[in-house]
Amino acid sequence: MSQDRAHGGRMGDSSLLRRLNLAAALGAFLEAESLTLRELRAVVGVSRPTAEDLLAELLTEGRVEETQPPRQPSSTRGAGRPARHFRFRAESGYVSGLDIGAHKAMAVVTDLRGNTLAAHRVELDPDLAAPERLRAAIETARNCWNQARLAPADITGVACGVTGALRAAEGVHDVREGPVGSGLAPYSLPGFTEIDVAGELSAGLGTPVAVANDVKLAALAEHWKGAAREHRDIVYMFAGHRAGAGVLIDGQVHQGRHGAAGEIGALPMLGWEAAVDRLHARGAALAAAEGVGPGREGELVIASAARQDPESLEVLIAFAEVLARGAALLALAVDPEVIVLGGGMSRGGAIIAEPFRRELARLTLVPIGVISSTMGADSVALGAARMALDTVLADLLAVPGS
Repeated sequence: MSQDRAHGGRMGDSSLLRRLNLAAALGAFLEAESLTLRELRAVVGVSRPTAEDLLAELLTEGRVEETQPPRQPSSTRGAGRPARHFRFRAESGYVSGLDIGAHKAMAVVTDLRGNTLAAHRVELDPDLAAPERLRAAIETARNCWNQARLAPADITGVACGVTGALRAAEGVHDVREGPVGSGLAPYSLPGFTEIDVAGELSAGLGTPVAVANDVKLAALAEHWKGAAREHRDIVYMFAGHRAGAGVLIDGQVHQGRHGAAGEIGALPMLGWEAAVDRLHARGAALAAAEGVGPGREGELVIASAARQDPESLEVLIAFAEVLARGAALLALAVDPEVIVLGGGMSRGGAIIAEPFRRELARLTLVPIGVISSTMGADSVALGAARMALDTVLADLLAVPGS
């Protein structure tokens, strides 16, 4: 029996076998920069005629195109005509990630290789009502797509990160598996518990939008393109206008039974809320003294502490220590490889990181590395784009009836 008739030990009709082979071929191109026909045959495990048919179909669909062969030293080049190389067309689809927060709305758009093509951000009033906030986010996304010279019909997947915890109806959900529902637990964004966030965004953008917790998406982005690329088990601590946490296990965001994994800030004994309030109060006092508008409280406290202002130093160290206690709680539970400090406050450098490390070391059983985020303010939007990208690619590789 030929390998074409028993792909992966699977017997069945030729139509299903062809769909399986086609998905395997597309997956091979996704995993490689480029492939020759011989390499495609070896990966998929089919005859040359079958490989030629699969390649022809992918070329016709526009998923694959011929490309220049990789550059080789002249000493290694063989005689005769070089083999033709083919690559996955990253531009055969596009995904968009949104971030809706208290002070901003941001959107990014990437191709199917995850290359960022455009990003757009607008500042928002933290007291803005939910409908206006969603309209601003929709407009931000459309402006981002325009910057990339893309029409709404070009966007094949959209996801959005929002402030707060997501509540799933049943089952354990990985944020990368696709939509986790629009049931929202308590929010810091005005009116977001009284509105169908995913529904409103989907209607405004003309395409389904998956909604997920912003801190968990930031953790996903950190593993994808940031400081945690070389790590699989991660505790991510977000420190910005608020504090939050997310957990990655084997490179995937752990949602938990109700989408609330990592929501340790709900424990009153940790004192996160009081520490954040005190940080904001100090920042507001500094902003008033300097005539600066809202939204920069953390930045002002960091700058003041760097000038050795005693009150700012005290507030910042207390905040770092409270954050470390939450990190220690998660670290003792999941034993991560590394802890990532993310969010705007992570840009405080040693002023934040050193007291955080000291308190963490005091409370944990084994030394755990602490690294600072390299993602910047676009982490949530990029994490949302990663979520959308995973969903789109999973749909491309799905084989109905298999």
